[in-house]
Amino acid sequence: MIARLTLVVALAGCYSFPTMGRAHVVEHRHLEVWAAPLALVVATPGGDGQEAGGSVRPLVEVGARYGASDRIELDARAGTFGFGAGTRIQLLRSANIDVLVAPGLAFTLPNKPALELPVVAGWNFGRHQLIASVRGVYQQKWGVGGVDGPLHFAYLGGSLGFAWQIWEHVAVMPELALLTELWSPPGFTSELPNAVGIQAGIGFLWDR
Repeated sequence: MIARLTLVVALAGCYSFPTMGRAHVVEHRHLEVWAAPLALVVATPGGDGQEAGGSVRPLVEVGARYGASDRIELDARAGTFGFGAGTRIQLLRSANIDVLVAPGLAFTLPNKPALELPVVAGWNFGRHQLIASVRGVYQQKWGVGGVDGPLHFAYLGGSLGFAWQIWEHVAVMPELALLTELWSPPGFTSELPNAVGIQAGIGFLWDR
């Protein structure tokens, strides 16, 4: 029997997880700004008494990056679900491949702070770049009735995108990102219980 997919617009408060950037930091004292319309889909495969289904919601994110040095970049973003800030640290930069790590803090409205650690690699094709990432996330949820203190959740995800440099200072970046829950407290679930979160979007990046 083929399960029916039900679409429900009811995802407020879900952690957002796009990369939307190259695997190399912005040049020293340069600024990059970006904006991305996205779609978030949470897909549940079913089984173990759980009905297969899904939910979808459009969202928008914007951000800015500043080159603090040749190897360190400062990063901030805001969007439909919340906001975040962090740094991106260059581990490797060469003619063929770039690698960086991007520790950061995120806050998902209304009550979910998180620590995130993406590792991003990029393969260079002239001025263009193929970008892949893996991401670990630790999130808290505060204000749950009957619970003293926060609940704790862990997630793992990744992304694949391509930065296409269409003009000297402008790039377009389609990206697909995935996220799934690794751990939740007994008796509680996150927005991704036995499910996969999928974010697809197109980023528009401008630097000077």
